[in-house]
Amino acid sequence: MPTELNLSFIYDSALDEENIKSICTAIEQQFSQAPKCTAFDKRDISYTENNLIFLMICDDDFLLYFQEIAQKQITLSILPYKNNPLQQKEYKIPTKLEDALALAAQENSFKRDNIIQCNGEHLLGSVKIGETDYSSGYKTLKNIFSYHLKPIHIKTDKEQEIDTIALFIEIASEAFMQNSRANFFKESDNQCRRISAIFYAPQSILGALRLSFYLSKKRHISENLPASIGTIKTDMLRISNPAEPFFVSYNDKVATQTQSIEIQQYKSEAEVISGYEGCIPEEDKESIRMQNLPTDTNLITFFTKKALPLIPIAAESSFADLFTKLRSSAQIHTSYMLLLVVSVLMATIGLFQDSSPTIIGAMILAPLMAPIISFSMGAIRFDKALIFQSTKTIIYSILIALAASAFLAWALPFIHITQQMSMRTHPTLLDLAVAILSGIVAAYGYSNSKVGESLAGVAIAVALVPPLCVAGVGIGWESWQIFTDAFLLFLANIAGIVFAAGLMFYILGYSSTKYVSTAFVIKFLMLALIAIPLWVSSRSLIVDEKIYKELEHSQSIEILKGKVDVQIAKIEHKNATTFVFINLRAKKVLTLREKDKIAAKLKQLTGKDIKLIFTYETVY
Repeated sequence: MPTELNLSFIYDSALDEENIKSICTAIEQQFSQAPKCTAFDKRDISYTENNLIFLMICDDDFLLYFQEIAQKQITLSILPYKNNPLQQKEYKIPTKLEDALALAAQENSFKRDNIIQCNGEHLLGSVKIGETDYSSGYKTLKNIFSYHLKPIHIKTDKEQEIDTIALFIEIASEAFMQNSRANFFKESDNQCRRISAIFYAPQSILGALRLSFYLSKKRHISENLPASIGTIKTDMLRISNPAEPFFVSYNDKVATQTQSIEIQQYKSEAEVISGYEGCIPEEDKESIRMQNLPTDTNLITFFTKKALPLIPIAAESSFADLFTKLRSSAQIHTSYMLLLVVSVLMATIGLFQDSSPTIIGAMILAPLMAPIISFSMGAIRFDKALIFQSTKTIIYSILIALAASAFLAWALPFIHITQQMSMRTHPTLLDLAVAILSGIVAAYGYSNSKVGESLAGVAIAVALVPPLCVAGVGIGWESWQIFTDAFLLFLANIAGIVFAAGLMFYILGYSSTKYVSTAFVIKFLMLALIAIPLWVSSRSLIVDEKIYKELEHSQSIEILKGKVDVQIAKIEHKNATTFVFINLRAKKVLTLREKDKIAAKLKQLTGKDIKLIFTYETVY
């Protein structure tokens, strides 16, 4: 440090004499020159050109002092003090006196020569815009269900203008932000000029929790910003909201409401020794990374009028490819019709053969799930064109499938119901559960190219083609009972798929900003209407379970010093009568009297309304 400089030490009048003396001594020892030690006086702010002034004054006094000497050729060295935390953060001052003096003595120490002002006032630390500090995890959890995003208009030094929304905004010098929020900014040597801003805009409750967790962890600098975060580096930043004032706090002041705020940096003659490193004064390029914040007008309106939804809502531009694919899937074309007819005929033949492999082959070919998924997206977004086209395709597909399977049933010389057919004539709530799970897989497969449509196609076809073909067989046989039972299962599958696919699209953020609640009410009512007859049909499962429980303690019956093993083979319900098929296994041939005695015991357990059918086996 050049010895010709005059050294001064300006201190807070609250310091005691002993501390003042020890600090003055420490300065003299470091620089081999005694400083002029003077108490700070607001009424008489003096300065000397080409001076090195050591400051140990409170933050409010520093703001007042710097305003007076900003355009004077003075070098300031801030010394750590309990009442100047903002100065320490702003200029990265070491917390120990000896380290701060050593920093001032370095010839190559970084000297910051600019001022950042917020609405005309010198800024220390950061400006915070918003009703809460989103970086606080506790406050996030406490207020998360009442968060509202605010519409903001942004204008930068290079006349870039952006309309978006935010929950909370932090603005400070680039050096300050590089130190406190390094994980949001790329490495930069330009830490002496630009202003840095971070915009927090979580678009759902889950997103807010995820972002709060991200902020609570130490993260390495990344090329990609986390979701719901935007950043800007510029020389001037103006943020406004003419329609609604927002809260602003800086310099540890109480938050006040305003409709606009301007943060700008200015060149100063006075220099402040700082612990930050690196500076390229000539670099003045702006950096704008706002791609994670919504700019769609409908989204901005949606988020400003309502509290944060549980699940994020995506802009239409973010899923244009998916929407194009779904519109194509809703159309009837030659390849679709060919696959539909072939799969229906194959499934019907498989039903007559009682062949699972043949039916599974038909399931893989079936294209019927495509328009159903398109209908689900159209319903959740209230897209009339997509709803109309997909509904038209579904209806035509049903009529063609019923006609093809009915004709095949009428033409074939078989009139007995097979086990594969019987399986599709007893719909229950469990079948609805399978359809719901299939709908989830289908929607996810359509929206995620890595999963692909093949996985979704198999999952959905399993639940659609066979019952529709059985319903067609019922028409061909003129059996109303078979038709209604199988077609009820088909309708249950459609309702479950539409509801579950809509739910998955909602979770993935594809729902409409206007009609999401209405869409789910309609789908839930549709699901409830289907669930009522399924519940009635499911009562047979409850009856079956009761029979199993009644007979579970009768796995063996003692008779004439021997034992007979009892095993339930199956339970069937026909014409309001329950038939229980029971296998009896004994080590000797049973007499008629013994069989009657066993039947009486089991009948006593199951009740008079249940018919028992025995199969006797003798073990030699």
